[in-house]
Amino acid sequence: MGASPHLVAIPERRVVAIFDLDGTITRGDTLLPFLVHALGWPRFLLRLPLALPWLAALALRLLGRDQAKERVLRAFLGGMPRAALECRGAEFARERMPDLVRPDAMRRLAWHKERRHHCALASASLDVYVRPWAAAAGFDDVFCTSLEYAGEAATGRFQGANCRGEEKVRCLKERYGDLSRLILHGYGDSADDRPFLALCGNAAYRPFRDRPERSRALSEPAQDHPLDFLRLMRPHQWVKNAFVFLGVLFGHAWRVPELMLAAVLAAAGFSLVSSAIYIVNDYADRERDRLHPKKRERPLASGRVSGARALGFSLLLACAGGALAWAASPVVLAIVAGYAAMNIAYTFALKNVVILDVFIIAAGFLLRILAGTLGIGIPPSKWLLVCGLFLTLFLGFTKRRSELLAVSADYVTHRKALLHYNPALLDKMIGVCAAAVLMSYSLYSMSPDTMRVHGTENLVYTIPLVAYGIFRYLYLLHAKQAGADTSRDLARDPHMLVTVLAWCVATALLISGR
Repeated sequence: MGASPHLVAIPERRVVAIFDLDGTITRGDTLLPFLVHALGWPRFLLRLPLALPWLAALALRLLGRDQAKERVLRAFLGGMPRAALECRGAEFARERMPDLVRPDAMRRLAWHKERRHHCALASASLDVYVRPWAAAAGFDDVFCTSLEYAGEAATGRFQGANCRGEEKVRCLKERYGDLSRLILHGYGDSADDRPFLALCGNAAYRPFRDRPERSRALSEPAQDHPLDFLRLMRPHQWVKNAFVFLGVLFGHAWRVPELMLAAVLAAAGFSLVSSAIYIVNDYADRERDRLHPKKRERPLASGRVSGARALGFSLLLACAGGALAWAASPVVLAIVAGYAAMNIAYTFALKNVVILDVFIIAAGFLLRILAGTLGIGIPPSKWLLVCGLFLTLFLGFTKRRSELLAVSADYVTHRKALLHYNPALLDKMIGVCAAAVLMSYSLYSMSPDTMRVHGTENLVYTIPLVAYGIFRYLYLLHAKQAGADTSRDLARDPHMLVTVLAWCVATALLISGR
């Protein structure tokens, strides 16, 4: 990690300019584009399922950033020969990095170099491409995250620590000694940069953000950056596919490896196919999304990704998702195909039919439950389907309410179905669905059939967790303007996250007999 660990002699009062890389010098993250470049799209997509559990754990705050990053790197780069990795890193630095940097940042670096200031790059990105790029750019020192190798193959682990936050400060002090004797200029863009920025007498936070550049996006050629393709996939929405595993949990199938594998394949197939549908939906809605205060920043609406490449990527994801669904079972493939057909119809016609639009959203979740039960050979529970129906209707109507308030006077243009909704009507339907969720789940937990199947009478004690979760979500809807994105709401609100995890743990322990 970093440049040479030995102390370097720099005269007192010498100006040292310290630059962060990702988001400061570049327009965004560079690790994902590098992984795609190093592996190529086919190998990247094949290894992506291995990284998804760690990305999900990071999104849900179950795993620290450094731990998640190591596991993701292990999934993508583990076993890759060192020579090939360094070759791809040099190629990426030479061919791709020039397209990612901000012109203003490079002009500022040139300004420091003209005045013979000592320039250092401090980044959490990988040394295999940061070092060759920094050398070409003219930096005097480089502090970055180094990969560990076993023999001549990458392990995916760090050699040393991940160079972010306080680790950047440690590297700087190790290299330059007492920093207070130097005149420090610092440039960063995130909370991880604040520790070293706090030591700089001339600190600049997000100084190179080119505001006019975004407004010109529609008039300039699409950049088609790999990171924008990942945004098109909306991986944070994959948490919805946890519904596939409800059948495994309530059907006591976690002890059967074949059924667990089939459920994982079904969830992965749904993830990729749903991402393909999101891309088609974004393509169809790109003109209307440009009127929305948040959706106008999506890659297609903002013009950062071309329509043809987005649709081609969507087709690739759909084929990969279909292959995973077929590997789970032909029934799962049929269910996933039905889900895709229903959502295509929703995108181009049914989204404008009031109330039916929300029922179609709910049907998508029910199909996930059926894929994790009927699709892999587990008899579906009628109670499970009823609870799932009302829960997803509840979430669908809360989403419409959030959208209605977000787009204000432009809502007719954005989504025609919103013309027929109003907050009072939606509040009534939300209340009905919330009551139905609580009632159906309570009756399920006390049902004699439930007690017989699970061998316990104690599921009734999970009712308070369900009630608290429903009421907390209603609070977020009305007090915090949540509801537009359930996955993000869950990850951002500690109360909701703890409640969902507590329900999962309590339910699993009760029905497993522990």
